[in-house]
Amino acid sequence: MDLVKENILMNNDKLKKQLKKNVGFVPPGVMVAEKLGMNFQSIIGEYHKEIWEDGIIPLKYRYLIALATAIFDDNDSRARLELNKAIKYGATKEEILEVLKQQVWMKGAPTLVQLAPIIQIIDKKFEK
Repeated sequence: MDLVKENILMNNDKLKKQLKKNVGFVPPGVMVAEKLGMNFQSIIGEYHKEIWEDGIIPLKYRYLIALATAIFDDNDSRARLELNKAIKYGATKEEILEVLKQQVWMKGAPTLVQLAPIIQIIDKKFEK
C-alpha cells in the first residue's frame, strides 16, 4: 500500500472515531462513501466535519434547520433524529414548535398529519 493510501486510511479511521465520539455514531453517508473509494470517503467525511463541527451557526440552529428539511422531505425517521439532536443541543419546545409551524406554512395543512408523531415526541421530551 502506498504512503498516500495509508495516510487516507489513517485519517478515515481517525475521522470515524471522532464522529463516533462527537455524535455517537458514524453517519451512514460516511460509511457508504467509504465503499465508493477512500478518497471519496475522506472528502465526504471532511465535509460532514465542516458542516457539523465547524461553522458559525450554533449546532442547535443547524439541527433545527435539519429538522425543517427532514419534515419538508417527508423523512420521518430523519426528522426524529434531528429533533433529538436539536433538543440535545438546547432547542426549546417553543423553538421547535415554531419550526413545525413554518413547515405547515411552507407545505400546507396536510403536513399537520405528518407532524403528529413529532408532537408526541416533543410532549414526552418536555414533560419534565
